[in-house]
Amino acid sequence: MLSIGVKETKSQINDIFNKYDFGNNVEVKEEKINDRFFLIFYFEGKEEEFYNIISLFISEIIFEYYLKEIILKDVFMKYKNFSRDEKVEIVQLAYKNLYNENEFVKEKELIFNEVYDYISINDLMIVDGFVSFRLKSRDKIINEIIKRSIDEFSAVKEYREFINILQYFIDIQEPKIDLINVVIDDEYKLYDKENNLIDNDFFSDIISELSDDGINEDDILISSIITIAPQRLIIHVNEENKDKEIVDILQSVFIDKVEFCKGCNLCNIKVPLNKEK
Repeated sequence: MLSIGVKETKSQINDIFNKYDFGNNVEVKEEKINDRFFLIFYFEGKEEEFYNIISLFISEIIFEYYLKEIILKDVFMKYKNFSRDEKVEIVQLAYKNLYNENEFVKEKELIFNEVYDYISINDLMIVDGFVSFRLKSRDKIINEIIKRSIDEFSAVKEYREFINILQYFIDIQEPKIDLINVVIDDEYKLYDKENNLIDNDFFSDIISELSDDGINEDDILISSIITIAPQRLIIHVNEENKDKEIVDILQSVFIDKVEFCKGCNLCNIKVPLNKEK
């Protein structure tokens, strides 16, 4: 026999309970004692198989109802340098990392193993008490998840600030040219509305002002387009390259000035682009 006690309601636990098949040799009874809901498991057969399944079940309860609450409290109480909205975003990223099956695998295995070891020698587990006083790996996974989530948030914040700066430069400039065609392939090329290749020498003054350290082709392309300040921007990109970060940046910076070539059979850059009609 094994009794599992939780503070959550029967309906909450049932949402998780119904995901698991404990086998035909397991009988489950329910009981409410004070503020806790208990599941009492009577089982026969191979204990190892039962303990594996029940440990997964308990681990999911811990993730869903206990670690999430601790993460929320820790972010809001310990990280004073973030605004409320920023903390909410960090918590959301933390929950996403918590549920990602491919992230923090070793840390999640530690929790599973601790649960397994405990129930294999005890016939009663009060889950909230176990999490508060017996789960040694709790702080490790919580700290790692929060740290990762803050790093991800900081990267997103930096990206937003970068986009805002670029948008500012676009907004303060008067358009200098009607249209630019941007061809995104193994290399980037710019064409005017008459399909004339814009010579890269045009950008030499920009490139010379940039440090050799960290400069890349994306930086040059963005700086070049901002300098030219087009009224419209048509992006020609194939399926293979459409997920490149540069495509997302151009969309974010130029917003309603951006168009995508639809159905142009020349986007493979084998022949000149169609002229604007």
